[in-house]
Amino acid sequence: MKKILVSVLAYDGGKSGIANYIDNVVKELSKEVSIDLIVNEDEVKFFKGISPNISFKVVPDSLKKPLYNVLWHLFILPFRIKKDEYDWMLLPAGNRRLMSFYPIKTFVTMHDLSQFNVGKKYDWYRMIYIKKVIPFFLRKVDQIFTVSDNTAKDMVIHYGMNKKDLIVNYNGVNTESFIPSSLEEKSDKPYILYVARIEHPGKNHLNLIKAYEMLPRSYKEKYDLYLIGSDWNGAQTVHSYAEKSLDSSRIKFLGYVENSALPKYYRRTSLFVFPSFYEGFGIPLVEAMASGVAIAASFTSSLPEVGGDAAIYFDPKSSKDISEVMHKILKDKYCRENMCKLGLEQVKKFSWKKHVKILLEKAYTA
Repeated sequence: MKKILVSVLAYDGGKSGIANYIDNVVKELSKEVSIDLIVNEDEVKFFKGISPNISFKVVPDSLKKPLYNVLWHLFILPFRIKKDEYDWMLLPAGNRRLMSFYPIKTFVTMHDLSQFNVGKKYDWYRMIYIKKVIPFFLRKVDQIFTVSDNTAKDMVIHYGMNKKDLIVNYNGVNTESFIPSSLEEKSDKPYILYVARIEHPGKNHLNLIKAYEMLPRSYKEKYDLYLIGSDWNGAQTVHSYAEKSLDSSRIKFLGYVENSALPKYYRRTSLFVFPSFYEGFGIPLVEAMASGVAIAASFTSSLPEVGGDAAIYFDPKSSKDISEVMHKILKDKYCRENMCKLGLEQVKKFSWKKHVKILLEKAYTA
């Protein structure tokens, strides 16, 4: 069996879209190859029991500090890789962690360059890393994969990459967990759902809350607004606004929800709304489609590319436009049912098995 090296030092404790990506890709890869996983000490627990083909190269938790992590990845890790021990290496979060040189064949997945498109997403020193350090070391890898055509275009615009050198490899969805609801499965009270870390301004929670406030009173009395996701940069701004809202009792912050419990929230929702300003792919979008629910989403970045005809789109900068689209879907049962059917068809395009197959084909033909 082939043996590869995978670094998961950008795992975020399992609480991000990149963590979702890592979980699924590692699980799928382990069916085909033997994996040595570079992992933080307190995150080994997330990968134990997945497969007997996974072994661990554990690094101390002190490296969880972003600066230490970046420097160790860049300047220490390359010297610890034995050239004859692995067939190739995967860096599953190239927009976070790279190396200064690559002793073995190395593939990188780039998720997004939202930092160039959402103002004040990161502070100045992180932007220096993103704008200067990443593109410099990225050019040395053997192959770059992007999770959408939109991200590939951003790589060309912001990093001067040649589009021909990039391979678009869409993310997948776990269709064993994310499935349509049975007729018997209903929530106690209908709700509108958004799944994303509470990050301001990037994830655009404020405009969603304002859009919810604009709904007719009868709709707000019928539907609560559920916000699932752990607190991130700028979360307090979102919480403060919601606490002062006249509809605060109907706006529910559920925090981080374990992957095992998440599917039921999709299945039971009346409407999934994805108002993010910018996404490299948008995994919650395909999870919602697989769950057979109606979707309203931003007409920006990769979301129309991924959602296709399965969503109704709005301008994320306009809370009025978001509210009008939400209202349109909620008041039209036929519209919701038709969107559910379109979503179940659209989601067939996305598969973790297919994603890993493309990785492996490139690994053994390059």
